[in-house]
Amino acid sequence: MEDNNLTKILVDSLVKERESERKFKFIRRVIVFVLFILILISILMASSDINYSKEHVALININGEISATGPVNVESVIPYIKKAINNDYCLGVVLKINSPGGSATQSKIIFDEINKLKKINDKKVYAVIEDVGASGGYYIAASGEMIFANASSIVGSIGVRLDSFNLSSLMKKLGIEAQVISSGEDKTMLDPFNKLSEKHKLHLESLLSSIHNQFISDIKKSRASKINENNVFTGLFWTGTEALKIGLVDEIASIYDVNEKYFDTAELITYNKKDNLLNELMNANFKISLENSIHGIKY
Repeated sequence: MEDNNLTKILVDSLVKERESERKFKFIRRVIVFVLFILILISILMASSDINYSKEHVALININGEISATGPVNVESVIPYIKKAINNDYCLGVVLKINSPGGSATQSKIIFDEINKLKKINDKKVYAVIEDVGASGGYYIAASGEMIFANASSIVGSIGVRLDSFNLSSLMKKLGIEAQVISSGEDKTMLDPFNKLSEKHKLHLESLLSSIHNQFISDIKKSRASKINENNVFTGLFWTGTEALKIGLVDEIASIYDVNEKYFDTAELITYNKKDNLLNELMNANFKISLENSIHGIKY
C-alpha cells in the first residue's frame, strides 16, 4: 500500500513538473515571438524615417554570400541602385562590399544590371571592398567606375569551382549500397555514391571553363587598361595593397575617404538597410534560437 502511495506521489510530481515545463516553454516562445515582432516593427519604422529628399550618397550593402536565396541577390541589390540612380538628390552610389562570392548567375546579373543603370545618367557608381571582395564579390565590384579597398582587404579569386564528393569507398566499408533510379545516362553524374567518370569530368571542366571565360571577359571589359599581371585570372587572391599594384583596385581608401574625396563628405544613406537588418536579424544563431523556441517558424 505504501509503495502504491509513493508511486502515486512520484507520478503526480512528475506530471506537475511536465506541466510547469510546458508552461515555461510556451511563455518563452511567446516572449521571443513578441521581441521578434517589436524588433521587426522598429526596423520598418526606422527605415521609413529616412529622408531621401536632400543631397546624399547612396550606400548599397553587398554583405555575405551571393545566392538566389541568400543575403546578396538581384532583388536585394538592383531595385535599390535603380532607386538611387533615379533620385535627383542622390549624388552617386557606393557599393559597400563584404562578400566572398557565391552564385555565378546572380553575380553576373548584378554586374550587367549595374552597368545598364550607369547609362541612365552621369551618376558615378564606386565600389569599396572592406574585409573581402572575392570571386562573385569582386565581379560585382568590377561594375563600379573605380574600385577601392583597405590595405588588408582580401581581393581577387577570379575563378570558378564546383564541389563534389566520392563516398563510394566509405559506403562499401559500411556495407551500404546506393540504389538510384534515374532516366538519362548522365543524370546521376554528380552522385556522391559513384566515382566521377572521365567523360563527366571533362564535361564539367568544359562547363566551368565556359563560365570562367565569361567572368574573365567581363573583368577585362571593365579593367582591361588597368590590369598589369597575367595571373590575375587563376583564382589567386591578394591583399588590397597587392591588388593595387596589379590593377585590381584603383586606390587604398575607405568609404569615408571616398565620400570626402569624391562627394565632398555628403550624407551617406544606406538604401538597402531594411533588407540587411532583416538578414542580420535572421542570421544563423537567431534562426536556431527561434526554431528552438517557436516551432511554427521554419526555414
